Amino acid sequence: MNIAPLKSLEPKPFAYLQPDTRQLYVETENGATLFKGRRSIEKALVTLKGFTCYVGSNVESMKHTTGATSWTLSTWRGRETRIRHEASGLGVTSLRGTLADTREPFEALLEVAGWLNTYGVNMGSISSMSWNLLRASLDQDIRIGADPRLGSASFFGPRQEVREPKKYHDFQLVDIHAAYPSSMSRRPVALSLAPVSASSRLDPDLPGIASAIVDVPSDLPFPPLPVRVSPDAIQFQHGRIKGVWSWCELDAARSLGCDVTILKAWAPRRSFDLFGPWWEIAQSGRSLSPAAANLAKAIANNTWGQFAMTGDRRSEVRWHDDKGEYAFETPLEPRVLPHARAMHIAAETTARVRVQTLIEGAYGTDSPPVHIDTDGVIIPLRATPPANSGSSFGQWRVKETMTELEIRAPQFYRWRNKGEEWHYVASGMNEASAIATFSRPGSGFLHDSSRVAVGRYDAVLPPCHAEDRARIEALLKEARSRGVAA
Repeated sequence: MNIAPLKSLEPKPFAYLQPDTRQLYVETENGATLFKGRRSIEKALVTLKGFTCYVGSNVESMKHTTGATSWTLSTWRGRETRIRHEASGLGVTSLRGTLADTREPFEALLEVAGWLNTYGVNMGSISSMSWNLLRASLDQDIRIGADPRLGSASFFGPRQEVREPKKYHDFQLVDIHAAYPSSMSRRPVALSLAPVSASSRLDPDLPGIASAIVDVPSDLPFPPLPVRVSPDAIQFQHGRIKGVWSWCELDAARSLGCDVTILKAWAPRRSFDLFGPWWEIAQSGRSLSPAAANLAKAIANNTWGQFAMTGDRRSEVRWHDDKGEYAFETPLEPRVLPHARAMHIAAETTARVRVQTLIEGAYGTDSPPVHIDTDGVIIPLRATPPANSGSSFGQWRVKETMTELEIRAPQFYRWRNKGEEWHYVASGMNEASAIATFSRPGSGFLHDSSRVAVGRYDAVLPPCHAEDRARIEALLKEARSRGVAA
């Protein structure tokens, strides 16, 4: 895989769209217009050809503007990525809710566009903007190449778990400030990997990978290593496990008392500070106005995921009827992406974050967390904060204090302080849906005993012993019933 420095391009026009049934609000630098009726909207879509067009979150909502039969939705791993109007060829992408809290989303887009244009980056999808911002930081071609099997075998999603779904009082959420960008820029990454002796020291500061057998003591509150139990699900297990992990994660397991036997090891043949200059640029986006900074953060946080892209499990969705009630999905042929030879970089990035969350967040306080999600832990207000706390990027900070806390499942809880309304954290739901679910205790799949986490890359099953096959199968069945594990 080759990453070339970005060549500056002429700025591309963009538009912010707000769709409704046979209505479409369009805002560009030339002003704002509300189009009504199918014919008027279709003419507007033709005039927008050549624009980068955004909706706030759900791109599928565009189907209601002209009728669902005139649109095709693209998905990857079941998640919508883009929608295309067939007659005009216009594509629409999502801002993923980043501007939901502003009344002037187009003004925020203008500000982000100005920031990106400083580095020669055009407006586009969040993924394309993040990739081009990385390219803008380079002054030379970078060639990355490692065995795709190593990157795939060592790539796992983040840690997500709850101690017990119930009500709590006087807690706080602490998280790592800019966890992913900080971990990416902290040390060089491997551009290529070479086999070394299994007896080599696994230096946690080097981005190496190893195949190992690990014995995890049953009394460890938080098992340190993820194990893949299905194509879409992982679990942190006790007992004897075998797998492929980054050196930093195996070193963390040893530090917690696990017995680690290395079978094979690969060390970086070529290392490079790929993300240091990029992070300097990305940080400047955080000084924008709050709404624009939120989008700039999303662009930066998306960068590591580019190295985890795969060309499989893509599909297109069309509809039989204009109301969009009857859909049919067409799987697309898998395609080989050059990113496959760079997946070890995504694996190293996620491993660094998991290690910091485990060692500093889960084990680094005097009171175990009741909820862990990626780079944040919820601990009692009286608990000793992680030692690496402060105001700098990569350090732990108090993000929220919670007088009342009700946890239903990983990534699904609500909290409030005295005199305040409830705040909702509900992965995959808007606030209205979250409120409705909490008002119906025990209904649906988000019931009080749910401990399966719904992750962007993997479902995460609650820990158990590696030999407890019945328990693992039961948890996988629960995950499949929720449509989050193959």
